[in-house]
Amino acid sequence: MNKQIGMSLQYFIFFFTWGVFIPYWTAWLATKGFSIEEAGLFVSLSLIVRSIATLYVYPALCQLFPLGTLARWFPLLAVVILLGFIPFEGFMPILLVTVLFALIYPLLLPMNETIANLLAKDKQIDYGRSRLWGSAGYIVGLYVTGVVTSKLGDASTLYLLLLGLIAVFLHSYTGVTTGFTAKASNTGRVSMLTLFKSRPFALCLLICILLQGAHAAYNSYGVVYLQKLGIDNTYIGLIMIVAVVAEIVFFYVANRVMTRVPIATMFIIATLSSIVRWGGIYLFPDAGVFIVSQVLHSMTFGLTHFAFMRFVNERVSNEYIPSAQGAYASLAMGLSTGLLTILCGYVYTLSPQLPFLLMAGMTVPCLLLGYFLQAEMQRQPMTSTIK
Repeated sequence: MNKQIGMSLQYFIFFFTWGVFIPYWTAWLATKGFSIEEAGLFVSLSLIVRSIATLYVYPALCQLFPLGTLARWFPLLAVVILLGFIPFEGFMPILLVTVLFALIYPLLLPMNETIANLLAKDKQIDYGRSRLWGSAGYIVGLYVTGVVTSKLGDASTLYLLLLGLIAVFLHSYTGVTTGFTAKASNTGRVSMLTLFKSRPFALCLLICILLQGAHAAYNSYGVVYLQKLGIDNTYIGLIMIVAVVAEIVFFYVANRVMTRVPIATMFIIATLSSIVRWGGIYLFPDAGVFIVSQVLHSMTFGLTHFAFMRFVNERVSNEYIPSAQGAYASLAMGLSTGLLTILCGYVYTLSPQLPFLLMAGMTVPCLLLGYFLQAEMQRQPMTSTIK
């Protein structure tokens, strides 16, 4: 299979499962008899375990096994563990299966990014055009699950997720990982320490932690906020999809439009967009403003993600990529969002708009961090990669 098509399909299928799991899993847990508070505890625990797994477990496994092997093992193990949710009942059994599932399933995220990074570095794919299919898959997963659960009930969520993960497993045999027969990393924990000792990487990751973490209020309370504004649930789903569509458009043109833009400049643009987006929602509690702000998702999320991927592509040698992707998936996409979600929950009780002001404020330091990153990258030429 053509690598570009294969990687695009891999992103699409995985993010289809992500669109099933992330928004609807709490509702599925409720079908097992758990209260919303108990279901929330499971989700919070999953985020913590996910952060540990992507930061430590994933790079360690890449030290031991080839990516081609892991691309088959991860979805297979995820399927086996997911089946455990069906027969088990009660708090402790479900808690145990939740921990096991959170240790394996989220590893597919940094694994896909690692594979894409390596293929892009070898000029076999256009990263942006493959990654946009992940966003498309998320939309399809979101929509299909909504339709299916409205007709068959929330219990059907597990079976949709199961079918998606089986498709991910089967796709691993189509050849997109052909050639990944060597161990992805030979550095393990030492590589992680080496990454954090690199000032440019540390600055880059810190910026991503703040910018991606600032989506916590939107991810967790965006729907509730729109409900407070009196928007019908039928339209809320469409409003939320606007952000993903904007993200898809961005990834489609990213390689052409952003090729000559310095990485630090991209982060600064993303920061200004974040301040405008979250600050605008706080200042103007209006559905129209919220809808317009959705277009900025292409910058607040899409550009931040693209800038990090380009940094890794240009500045990190192949054997360190699994550790770099593990750190990003854990700290920027997992732990920061999880912790800030808890904080936003307390702030939301004071005012539904206040979490967005908090998110805008936490991105402001990225303007200064972007300046420092630019200085560090100029001091260290592009040929000076992390090795």
